[in-house]
Formats: sequence, C-alpha cells, structure tokens
Amino acid sequence: MIDILKKKIKIDEQFQELISGSSIVFLFRLFGFFSGYLLSYIITNYYGEEVLGVYSLAFTILSFVVVLSRLGLDEALVKVISDLLFQHKEGQAKNAYRKSVFLVCLNSLILSFFLYQIADLVAYWFENELLIKAIKIMSLALVPFSLIKVNADVFRAMKNMQVFSYFQTGSLMMLMSIFILLGIYLFDPTYYFLFYAFFGACIVLLLWSFLLIRNKFPTSEKKMVTYRGLIKISLPMMLTSSMFLALSWTDTIFLGRYLSEDQVGIYYIAFKLGLIISLSLFAVNSIAGPKFSEHSNDNIVLKRLALQSVKLNFWSCFPVFIFLLLSGEWLLSLYGFSFITAKKSLFILAIGQLYNGLSGSVLTFLNMTGYEKLVSKIILSAALLNIVLNYYLIPLFHLSPNFLGIEGAALSSTICLIYWNTIGLYFVYKHHGFIMFPIPSILIARNEK
Repeated sequence: MIDILKKKIKIDEQFQELISGSSIVFLFRLFGFFSGYLLSYIITNYYGEEVLGVYSLAFTILSFVVVLSRLGLDEALVKVISDLLFQHKEGQAKNAYRKSVFLVCLNSLILSFFLYQIADLVAYWFENELLIKAIKIMSLALVPFSLIKVNADVFRAMKNMQVFSYFQTGSLMMLMSIFILLGIYLFDPTYYFLFYAFFGACIVLLLWSFLLIRNKFPTSEKKMVTYRGLIKISLPMMLTSSMFLALSWTDTIFLGRYLSEDQVGIYYIAFKLGLIISLSLFAVNSIAGPKFSEHSNDNIVLKRLALQSVKLNFWSCFPVFIFLLLSGEWLLSLYGFSFITAKKSLFILAIGQLYNGLSGSVLTFLNMTGYEKLVSKIILSAALLNIVLNYYLIPLFHLSPNFLGIEGAALSSTICLIYWNTIGLYFVYKHHGFIMFPIPSILIARNEK
C-alpha cells in the first residue's frame, strides 16, 4: 500500500507538491497546537479553570479589537507586495509596507486607549471584576500584537513560509508559557502576571520580526503607493476577517455573558481539543489555495487538485476523530476532574470539526476560482446564524436539567460549520460540476490524468 502511494506521488507532480508543501506548514501548525495546550495546562493547574476562562475572554476581546486595528492591511499586503515584487518594484513594496505600519500603529494606539478606558464597562457586562485588570494589561499589547501579524504577512507575500510560520500564535503562546513558568519558579505571581507574560511575549516577537524584515526592502523610489489605494484593498479583507472571527469566538463571548468563567474555561479546552481533527486543514489549504488559483482556467487539473485535497483531508482527519471519540474523556481529565463534564460538548464539537475537515477546502476553492463575493455572503450568513443560535441555545441548555450551557454553545458551533460547508459544497457542484466531499467513489478513484 505504501509503495503504491509513493509511486502515485512520484507520477503526479501536483500531488507531490500538495503533500510536501502542506507537510511543512502542518509541522508548524502542530507546534502551535502543542503550545496552546501547554499554556492552557499551566494556567489551569496553577491558577484554576476560572482564570483560564478570564484569559479566554480577554484574549477573545483583544482578537476582535486587533482585527479592527489592522484595517485588513495585513491581508492586503500579501497581495500588494507580492504583485510589486513580481514586477521588481521593491521600492514601492517598501513604501506600501511603511505606510501600512504607520496606519496600523496609529489605529492601534487609538483603539488601545479606547479599550483601556472601557475595561470596567466590559467587566461589568460580563459580571467579573477579574476582567478589569486583564483587559487593561491586554490593551497595552494591542500595538505589538497587531504589528506582528503585519510583519508575518510580509514574509508570506515574499513566499517565505518558514519565517511566516515563526510569527504565528503558537510561538507567542510558547514564549508566554516560558515566562509564566519562570515567574512561578522565581516568585509567587498573581493571576494577572500571565497577561504581563502575554505583553512581554508580544514585544519579543515584534522586535524579532523587525530584525528579520529590516533588510528585505533595500531600495526606495519616488513613485509611491497611496494610502487611499491601500485602504481600498484592505477594508473588504477586514470585513471577511471580522466575520471569520465572529464564527470562531461568538460562543466564548455568549458563554462569558450567560455562564461563570470556570464554564468558559472548561469549554475553551473542549473547543481546542476538537480543533485537533482539522489540524491538517490549514496546512492543506495553505498550499492548495495558490494551486487552485494557478489552474482556475483548467477544469480537469482543477478538479483533480480539489479531489486530491479531499483525500488528504479525509485520511488526516478521520483517524483523529476516532482517536478523540475513544480518548476524549481521558484528555479532558488531564486538565482536572471538573473538565470531564465537557465530554458531550467535545463529542458534538468533534462532529462539526470532522465535517469541516472533510469539506474544509471548499471555501478556499471558491475563493480562488472567482467567487470571492459569494464566499463573503456565505461567511456573513453563517456568522449571523452563529450569533442567533448562541443567543438562544446557551441559556436554553443551561436552564434544562438534562443539558449544560456549554453543550448549547457546542451545538451552535457544529450547526454553523455544517451549514457553511454544505452551502459551499452546493455551489462547487453548481459551478464546477463535481462533489468536493469524500464519498466512497472519490476515495477509491484513481487520479485523473
């Protein structure tokens, strides 16, 4: 079986590139997941699940504000700089980068001050005083946290995926874990030390990113990229990023509003464990996306690439799903006995993540084949559905004697994942004429020549 697979990979150059490219990104993604679980374990065992819930809420709030602070310029630079470098216009690329950094800095400073001022109001809405100091400290990290993503995407525009991977959330969480462990070893830190650790980790990564990027634009030229041109490209991208974020974090916000922080922390762990199933999805999409774009006018090659990504997603996601079903309760117990209450939530989330993983390249496929506006509409509708479902299901399940509030959040998340993936599958079939899902005939079919 292995020999047959090796033979197919050697014959099919596209499939070989798909596997090799996604493998590199997968390793960095795996490191990121490990860092996240390590950080959650340290916080839970030293501070307790309530503080983990506070951290989860504070990080979620910061993530929403960071999207606004970047104005979509991080994503816009991927397009602008890659196009300019392709045309050998390094000077204009440098100008676009500098102007983006200035805009992000200015906007981040304003939003940082605003977030600091409303910390008491936000904590009052969530009915938790621990959030006051947490949000105020996290607001100080807004500028460096925003600029890290901007610098990372410059390396992405340069197609330097290895350096791009250095500045993902996994590196931030690993540094944060090291700082917390040092604090625990040297003295007895209070709960808000972990938020200072986050701030410190952001500063270290930002300085490192500037150090690596400083010589990437050696030349300058008189012709410049305008602020208006950058904003025109970036704002629609900010809207899409905001909708994706709403899909990812709406359940945490509503849980923080309706339930206690320890329940938020317990759900946070279940949610993170569920994400293991689609661990390879980001890796496959990162390499499949550009290839979909390259062959968007060749339907035969396009279909073959799409079905190859389906097979990769299936064989990487399904075994992990089975593993989670068999060992989910044990994995939850590693964080403490109280986390076992999330085993039903983990099962519900696992179903949604499996479906997301199996059809996970579908929106990337539509995005890269000329249906960007359609994708935006699908994401917007899913985000709105997620808000409505969480608003009703969390309190409904919380008041029921047979369910937990976190199970309502898990069900909302799973319904939305199934919804937007199914809509995406329908439009792929409608516009391209094939089913981008691992039905048996696809899994056993040989690659089309």
